[in-house]
Amino acid sequence: MSEPVLEVRGLAKSFGGVQAVAGVDLSMPRGEIRALIGPNGAGKTTFFNMLTGQLSADTGEVRFKGQRLSGLAPHAVWRRGVSRTFQITATFVTLSAVENV
Repeated sequence: MSEPVLEVRGLAKSFGGVQAVAGVDLSMPRGEIRALIGPNGAGKTTFFNMLTGQLSADTGEVRFKGQRLSGLAPHAVWRRGVSRTFQITATFVTLSAVENV
């Protein structure tokens, strides 16, 4: 079996007394697609922010193609091939539909 493309081990983050993410383990082989679902406040955004370097984890590790991403700045994570988009619900009224995309 080949090494996973994305591997997360023991990822956790707390804000004061609130544990937003508690010991997440994830291993994704090449070509696999997964969804992360849950109610508001479940820690989805916190998890993605830790994957992409927007937020430092309290514990745990993120690896992409065998390289450690944990502790790297967002631009360094992006240069290694991991990034995210942000939900923007507003459109630019002066642009066409294609230009907005």
